[in-house]
Amino acid sequence: MNAISPEVAVAIAIAVVVALSLFGRKRQPKERTFKCSRCSAVSAHTPRTIEAWRAGKTKFFCNSCHGQWLRSQPQQPRPDYSSRAGKSGCLGVMALFIALPVLAVSAWWVYA
Repeated sequence: MNAISPEVAVAIAIAVVVALSLFGRKRQPKERTFKCSRCSAVSAHTPRTIEAWRAGKTKFFCNSCHGQWLRSQPQQPRPDYSSRAGKSGCLGVMALFIALPVLAVSAWWVYA
């Protein structure tokens, strides 16, 4: 069995680095805490407030104030995500980004 050539190893390493940089760690706010826009309490960021920050929101609410707001809202039906239309397809795109360079290098290696 032949060992992997250095060119193939480099191409695979580059593909892995590109995939990790594209789909790796998500952005986080620089500050660990925020001041609640309703009650002015200083609270630590939660996954909910971090997602709001990523969405571009600038006003954040502590869990207590957010819970009060939720209770004051009329119940709305939840969206049905069971259909294919509601899914983003990130896994398929990531597999494509990894598979294409690997297949290209493999084909080059076999036919060269």
